[in-house]
Amino acid sequence: MLYKLHINIFLVGLLTIGFIGTMVMEKVLCMMTFAPMLAFVTQVCLLLYFSRDTGTDYSGKTLFTVVFSYTFLLGIVFILLSLYYDDDTFVFNKADAMFYYSEAIKVTDLGLVGVLEYITTKYKFDDWGALVFDSVMLYIIPSKLFVNFIYTILGSISSLYIYRIGRNFMPNNYAFLAALAYSTSSYVVYLNCSFLKESLFSFLVISVMYYQYKAIYKDSVRPLAGVGFFIVLIFFFRPAVAAFLACSIFVYYGITLKRNAISIFLYLAALGVLAVSMKSIIEIFNKNTAGGDMDTMIGETNNSSYSGGFNYFVSMFGAFFGPFPTIFSKLTGPTYLEFLSAGLVYKLFLIFPFWYGFYHVFKNKVIEMFPLAIFVFIELLLTGMVMASLELRKVILHIPFMFLLAFYGMYKGMVPANLKRFNSVIAYALVIGIMFLWNVIKVKD
Repeated sequence: MLYKLHINIFLVGLLTIGFIGTMVMEKVLCMMTFAPMLAFVTQVCLLLYFSRDTGTDYSGKTLFTVVFSYTFLLGIVFILLSLYYDDDTFVFNKADAMFYYSEAIKVTDLGLVGVLEYITTKYKFDDWGALVFDSVMLYIIPSKLFVNFIYTILGSISSLYIYRIGRNFMPNNYAFLAALAYSTSSYVVYLNCSFLKESLFSFLVISVMYYQYKAIYKDSVRPLAGVGFFIVLIFFFRPAVAAFLACSIFVYYGITLKRNAISIFLYLAALGVLAVSMKSIIEIFNKNTAGGDMDTMIGETNNSSYSGGFNYFVSMFGAFFGPFPTIFSKLTGPTYLEFLSAGLVYKLFLIFPFWYGFYHVFKNKVIEMFPLAIFVFIELLLTGMVMASLELRKVILHIPFMFLLAFYGMYKGMVPANLKRFNSVIAYALVIGIMFLWNVIKVKD
């Protein structure tokens, strides 16, 4: 099943990318064609290889080696393209990356105490985590490429954690491919090549779930120390996300303990952390709805700006089915969006299995999957509400768990056999339609 799925994704995805490319060929630089094609073809070929019905080695060691090698090599290609076009290694997205780099390199000679004093007095606490980490890394070796290398290692460890989470509730090959598919996505490789905090941030969020599932399946409270530790670290990146994770875990234990007093306390605790996080959510909402029009909302930066109910519809649709791949943009030069598109093309093909997996979890009360599913749903709902769903960096934190739920949905069987072919045709038609419509909007004059 998985081999046939990837054959279909390869053929349909490649034809769709090529067809969209012919629509705007006069606008497209060679790199803008090359980058998404290379990333898409290599990722799906890798997945095809590991989808074979033969005695493939689905071990964690194999996964780590493959993910590290792939992201390292593709990352070199991305960085070389950035050097060719921009004479730097920031891969066409300098705003935040240059801020983190310049501030971190500035304080490397202050010592640890001096770094902490400088950062904590000058910046808000949701920047402390990334700035301290970057400063320490640059103190060891003052090179952006060294930090990129560390991000690649963290990404490979993240793939291992995703695999270990997934094999608790589906076979090894499904868990392996879910981790491999996410970790070799072009946007994951891109983030490792940049100097943005999302690679580290994603690692921390995945680590919370990893230790949570160690606690569940080992029936032990000791891994909860790891859960608490990583949630505290996440607070110094984005406090609302720490609250969402805590909420999903409180709800899970409220359901499983089945003791009225304790359960009520845990449910109240979940409501409490959500209430505390509302200030942060409202600030994000006010920032993203401060004005603008539809072109701004779906513009090249993917920043969401409010201009009425239609924008809410687009934002919620983007939350539950996107973000969407911008294969070719209306700008005349290269942008970072092309580097994200290949992985988002693949992700779009998984959206229907994901929703089936999500539905199956709650319909059949697969309670051990509740922490993961609840966190994903809270993230989807709130990123849609605060108009942030079209910006990949805002939704990257729950995407690895969407991959797990999608492969879980395929493992459980999406549809009855007699409807499978009919539903597959409809699903592929919808995916192609969404990609076509989105890219027509993005390349319009």
